[in-house]
Amino acid sequence: MICITGGSGFFGIALVEALLKRGEKVRVLDIEPIDGRLKNKVDFRRVDIRDSRATMDALRECDMVYHNAAVVPISRAGVDFWAINEKGTRYVLEGALRGGARRVIHYSTSQSLYGIQPKLPVTEETSQSPFGDYGKSKHAAELVCLEYRKKGLDISIVRPRTIIGAGRLGIFQMLFEWIRTGSYVYMIGRGQNRLQFIGLEDLIQVSLILKDRGSNEDFNIGAEKFGTVREDLKALIRHAGTGSRFVGIPGFLARPGLALLDMLNLSPFVDLHYKTIDHDFYFDVSKAKRMLGWSPQESNFEALVKAYDWYALHAEEIKKSTGTTHRKAVKKGIFSILR
Repeated sequence: MICITGGSGFFGIALVEALLKRGEKVRVLDIEPIDGRLKNKVDFRRVDIRDSRATMDALRECDMVYHNAAVVPISRAGVDFWAINEKGTRYVLEGALRGGARRVIHYSTSQSLYGIQPKLPVTEETSQSPFGDYGKSKHAAELVCLEYRKKGLDISIVRPRTIIGAGRLGIFQMLFEWIRTGSYVYMIGRGQNRLQFIGLEDLIQVSLILKDRGSNEDFNIGAEKFGTVREDLKALIRHAGTGSRFVGIPGFLARPGLALLDMLNLSPFVDLHYKTIDHDFYFDVSKAKRMLGWSPQESNFEALVKAYDWYALHAEEIKKSTGTTHRKAVKKGIFSILR
């Protein structure tokens, strides 16, 4: 039995489907209902990982655990960043240990964990400088993982770059809407910085490999082919054929305004976005390639195309569902007036 926390989310669903295709028995722990097409194919447990007893009960008889449940930055979750990302991780690992799981794969984060780095690419040895409550809570979760490694639990930590693929919404829904309607595409700065993503399918592949390899190791995971922000988005606009044009706003002008809107909860953008989006950030993925025999296949552009094409097919129905997960459209706040 393979158990997945957060198995109803954007990445979780894709991982569930990949495991089912391999003939695995899957149990999903989530507070959100499982996708309808998977309802009768998995053992679904409605569990909030803040509930220690329910979490440990649900992890009985699990041979392996993919721990993916977390709250993301746009949720502005406050104390729940710590209750879910740190304490929830402790409950999951304790449940895995007590339940006899042979292995846990813990999904961490990337730029929120490492912060703005003066030297690139970032490696697994780069010192961490957690950014904001989200990053600090995910850093604390990694410390919990180290604690449980000492207790004998086999834990691999995955630090993925921003995951892009079919079904990815969140902040990207706004970008895709601007492009689909031929509107201006707004950015901080000129977009000459390099930002690495990770294709959904590539992250799935490394996750499947980690079932049997990479014991008690940490891995930074990202694409190998990526350009500047402007280059990748310009290529996406060409693919969409809508003629959208860029509007670059200098950081010294954009950041104070966005910070005020963030404080007033009038914007979907949080500090992670407006303080880092115009900085270079990318991983060296050679450790995962060397130790796991994994090699990323999707470029930033290819992953963006898959995400955009899916969005374009479902644009009208997407408008009816907003929230703070990667599977839902964001509430645009004052940005709803931008065209």
